[in-house]
Amino acid sequence: MVSSEKLGLFPHPRHLTRSKEKVEVPHHFNLELEEKCFQSTVLFFKKRIGILEEENRVFPSLRISRGKMPHPEGYGLKISPKSFILWAESKQAIFRGLTSLAQLIEHAKFMGKLECIEIRDNPALLRRGFMLDVSRCKVPTMECLFDLIDLLSELRFNELQLYVEHTFAFREHQTVWKDSSPLTAEEIREIDCYCKERFIDLVPNLNSFGHFERWLKHEPYKEFAECPEGFRREEPFMERDHGSTLKPNQESLDFIDSLYSEYLPNFSSKNFNVGMDEPWELGQGWSRKEVQREGKGRVYLKHLEGIRKLVEKHDKQMQFWADVLLEEPENAKLLPSSASPIIWGYEPDHPFDEQAEIIASCGLSFCLAPGTATWRSFGGRWPTARQNLANAFRNAFAYRADGTLLTSWGDCGNHQPWPSFYPSLVLAAQWAWYGEDGTDEEIDQALNQLVFHGSSTHPGKILMEFGKLDLTIDSQIPNASLAWNLLFGSEPEKHQAFLKKNSSSHNLSQGIELLRSLFSSLDQLGNFSQSENFKSEISLGLELSILSLEHGIAMLKGTRPQELQIEDLVTQFESNWLTRARPGGLKESSSLLEQALQALQHSR
Repeated sequence: MVSSEKLGLFPHPRHLTRSKEKVEVPHHFNLELEEKCFQSTVLFFKKRIGILEEENRVFPSLRISRGKMPHPEGYGLKISPKSFILWAESKQAIFRGLTSLAQLIEHAKFMGKLECIEIRDNPALLRRGFMLDVSRCKVPTMECLFDLIDLLSELRFNELQLYVEHTFAFREHQTVWKDSSPLTAEEIREIDCYCKERFIDLVPNLNSFGHFERWLKHEPYKEFAECPEGFRREEPFMERDHGSTLKPNQESLDFIDSLYSEYLPNFSSKNFNVGMDEPWELGQGWSRKEVQREGKGRVYLKHLEGIRKLVEKHDKQMQFWADVLLEEPENAKLLPSSASPIIWGYEPDHPFDEQAEIIASCGLSFCLAPGTATWRSFGGRWPTARQNLANAFRNAFAYRADGTLLTSWGDCGNHQPWPSFYPSLVLAAQWAWYGEDGTDEEIDQALNQLVFHGSSTHPGKILMEFGKLDLTIDSQIPNASLAWNLLFGSEPEKHQAFLKKNSSSHNLSQGIELLRSLFSSLDQLGNFSQSENFKSEISLGLELSILSLEHGIAMLKGTRPQELQIEDLVTQFESNWLTRARPGGLKESSSLLEQALQALQHSR
């Protein structure tokens, strides 16, 4: 591959031929459309690339035709001094090609001339998905979701899932969602239409077994719970006074079916992610005797089969998280071919190779799901995300997975800054389309062009440097950043012993030095798209990280750090939230932050 550096194309095209010739940047095109079926797709780009309604010979022609390609999303694009030519076999591929042309033109406007090139391009993976958690307090505004979808389109993603536990406005279940500003049926249909215009499949995602605590804590739904009075477990540690998992019985299936009947008609996708992950207390309550008799895996499979039949009754194909299935890998052979497991794992050493081999050997359609490594942090864990993504994508290629689903969770209140997932999103796009890793410089360049729209001061670099905090302080906590853990960890009485064993004042001081240098970089940022939001969100993340690490140093040294400005921190958090998200869930999230800060203050 010849480098596409400085062309403004991202992800990189698979095959690119460059020349030394250049042409003037076209402001308008005369359209020569040989296939009328492509017309609606082409008109989507009418304003962006300047397609004329009436011929004007002052401007060049753009010829679009049908041409054979080896991949359904494959396209060819040739720019020469005499012509602009795009060819492909499908509307989707024409859309990808026009996206590339638009990126080339927009970037060339800054460079002065447009380089003559020829591209033959297609994705490395068929499925290129992103999943956003909209159930852990934060439900984005419609404007924010549309902006995200536009970015996914630029990055050549073709699947979006919005993870729902309780944040859909079910008509008869207002008790569950009343304080969450949920997505309505009308909004889902609007989002679905917006996605379809950009050739993105909006896949419904509704957890249907575990993670049901938002329902089961309310009296009307406790009868469906495996453990209606709550449960306790040690690894991971959790103690609840209400259930989180449904009974694996017909009554639960009937209830879930009633939810599907209202939820699923709003989606045009043929796929449906039913969740089914982490049924923490399965076998501790209602199903105890059945699990003891048949085994947890068999009880789970039987209930999964009931869910699958419901999904297919609604004319969808079932996707589900594969964690419980993979506890007893031999059970994968018992699944019907219509079930599609999603293998998830969020650390660099996750055994994607072993798990993908098991599922692939059964002939099942499947995908791998790495993570952005941003939840339970204030700035992400960029090296973790990098290694986790590389692991997932290499094994997706090796075991011929359908694709990948990059996940961005919001565990424990969704306190991470919204922009923190951008580097992982851009890197995942590079892997999924081009099939190879990208450098930090390439990620920064893509963020400047596609997210921050021409910034010359590199906000993307700040995000990636912030994400190296745990590397700087030599911390390796699974699924969390040390700075976050010191503020929100579930067992604070163990923090001092943990720090004495695993850290040092020197390491934490190095982290604070990094964070303060990033404050200086933030102050030097120029203006760019949403720059004020960005600066406020990241500065709060930096400040929370600093005070948390200062608390860690105080514990190690037996000293007392400065007093916290709790009210100011919470006010800034709430203000940042409302620039991108709905008010529902904010009270819960900000209360968690305020309580954590107060506990930190009292411990000093």
